[in-house]
Amino acid sequence: MPVESSYRHEPFINALRAALDWAGTQRSTAVVVLWRGRIVAERYWSGWNTGTDSIIASAGKSVLSALIGQLSVTGRLALDDPVTRWLGAGWSRSPSTESRITLRDLLSMSSGLNDSLQLVAQPGNRFYYNNPAYYQLFQVAQRASGQDINTASRSLLFDAIGMSSTWRLSFDTGEPGFILSATARDMARYGLLSLSKGRWNGTAVLSDSTWFDRSWRFSTPDNAGYGYLWWLNSGASYRMPGPYVLPTVQAPLIPSAPSDLVAALGKGDKKIYVIPSLQVVVVRHGEEADVAGGNPLAVSAFDEQWWQRLKVATRY
Repeated sequence: MPVESSYRHEPFINALRAALDWAGTQRSTAVVVLWRGRIVAERYWSGWNTGTDSIIASAGKSVLSALIGQLSVTGRLALDDPVTRWLGAGWSRSPSTESRITLRDLLSMSSGLNDSLQLVAQPGNRFYYNNPAYYQLFQVAQRASGQDINTASRSLLFDAIGMSSTWRLSFDTGEPGFILSATARDMARYGLLSLSKGRWNGTAVLSDSTWFDRSWRFSTPDNAGYGYLWWLNSGASYRMPGPYVLPTVQAPLIPSAPSDLVAALGKGDKKIYVIPSLQVVVVRHGEEADVAGGNPLAVSAFDEQWWQRLKVATRY
């Protein structure tokens, strides 16, 4: 059952409805829009409802970012810890040099490793969207918390904001890691927590309110569009998932979107947009959109075309 805002300003309602109608033609299964902490629009397609969950692919990276942040600010790990402190020697395929790689490097996708976990670049200097390296953070989180990843996520994050999401074991890249299954409302809850810088109903869930600010600053010299497992629209350029030699795109991530937009983006056009200046969170669940272009692992043609429509509603 669609929710189309109690904000009774007709131009806003018409523009928002048009944006949602278009999203529904693009293999979306759920869309949720929040403004100032309240749902102003919610739509479901293809038999989905508020309780339907499915994997959100790499959009879950931004959720793990907060979990690592909470472990960091409570002193259970430090971002500049060598990964070897937590996983021991031999966790990569470059044992003679792996001690130079820190947790911060894994968070920023700048480990210097290739998909085979062999060191091919100086850690901390070059962006490379590397799932096998990212997966190591799950083992770190479990060892630092002393709990399995689902128990740690519930106790440190999910239960406080009512998320029912579950990490599932994934071997998509040949390396053991986890992938998050979530409802659209769970995605919206996490977006709202991020918007409020780690607070929920006035209570601090994250012990350090600056974690999201730090996560939303670009973290490698060659990619102004990426922070700590978050995509950023604030840079004048960005680099996409792909080879080390992939060229830089000389444009904001989503040109039609506000410059302060940050995003959790997953394969198949899973989206959590957070826009602090507008106090807005927008969520999209579903399959890969029909519009062609971009990279199906992250930002795609869907993002720009949808924001061309959404920005009309943001004017009101």
